[in-house]
Amino acid sequence: MTEALDVRIQGDSMWPTYHDGDLISLVVCDDNYIPSANDVVLVEHPLKSGVLMVKRISTVEASGRLFLTGDHPDPLASEDSHNFGPVSPELVKAYLR
Repeated sequence: MTEALDVRIQGDSMWPTYHDGDLISLVVCDDNYIPSANDVVLVEHPLKSGVLMVKRISTVEASGRLFLTGDHPDPLASEDSHNFGPVSPELVKAYLR
């Protein structure tokens, strides 16, 4: 049985897909999860310990690292891989099924 995790969206980086305050249900990652482009994931911020964020995997690089983006059309509305670069897949904690 897969473990579910409810997460409340904070901020506008995933707008228009999700709005500030929306509650989404994610699946906690296990050994079978393989990150794919377009997956919505809960990921640890690579530079801020203890900070979790919801982002979309834009691309999976040949190295296996993930390029994360927000859905907001304004690139300045999201702190994502444009700011901190691609991240290790080990930072992904949960995903939208």
